[in-house]
Amino acid sequence: MDGFDIRYARRADTAPVRALWSLCFPGEAAFADHFFARLYRPEQALLAVGPGGPAAMLHVLPFEMAWLGRRVPVGYVYGVGTHPAFRRRGLAAALLDQAMFEMHLRGHVFAVLIPQEAWLFDFYRPFGFAAVFRRSTVGYAAQGGVRAARAADVEALNRRYEEHLAHRPHLLRTPAHWESVLEECALAGGRVLMDDLDGYAVYMDGSDEPVECFGAGAAETGPARPFGCLRVVQAGQALAAAAQAGRRAPDAGLWDACAPWNNKALTDGDPMDPCELAEWLFDGAAPYMQLMHN
Repeated sequence: MDGFDIRYARRADTAPVRALWSLCFPGEAAFADHFFARLYRPEQALLAVGPGGPAAMLHVLPFEMAWLGRRVPVGYVYGVGTHPAFRRRGLAAALLDQAMFEMHLRGHVFAVLIPQEAWLFDFYRPFGFAAVFRRSTVGYAAQGGVRAARAADVEALNRRYEEHLAHRPHLLRTPAHWESVLEECALAGGRVLMDDLDGYAVYMDGSDEPVECFGAGAAETGPARPFGCLRVVQAGQALAAAAQAGRRAPDAGLWDACAPWNNKALTDGDPMDPCELAEWLFDGAAPYMQLMHN
């Protein structure tokens, strides 16, 4: 773009990126400290840099998804923000386009993100992000004794998480991710509780309604609503995995303006767009994503 260079952050950019973060996400100083101490990596941050320094940013955090009996590389698009003085110039769109290519080079099969406002679902859809993740309001009634989770419990928490999601596509978590969740709960005035059986509940912001809970004491208390989006980065790999799982490819072509390397994946029939492909791949699968530093 004229006057702006799209590139990865460098070590010397850390302070300006931190300043940009504070402008884009004001009132989150404690979480910003946490993010830049634990999660930030210059090689995962794409910047639009102008004469005065970084004007927009986008972070791609590496994850894996359990899907169709395999571990699939996923890029989590996070912390997309533009300096107030440079908004409505297409900087975020340029970063998304570049991020798609970078995720392709890094072998990510899917990209995921969580829109922080309802209107952002419409913003991200033209880039191929379909709202395949849904979230229900949930309640939790502890079964037996209950105690606060500690850092030593991360393996037990992850074991419970995996047991309850064994038959659903879901984002995999590492011990480091669980440790970050516990720290983020503490920063947000929340807590993680474990019961004597197989359940747990995660609370944030002092709320009595958990953002995540599993086990005998967990129950849905409200309807599901759109929560997170997925974009197919490597259509050929995704369709091959679906075929191995016994799904017949749709009778359609694929038109993907943001990721043209995908256009050869489907060649017959009326064209479908990348959102329709994502919706077809995950139709009826109830994929799960939560506690993504959101």
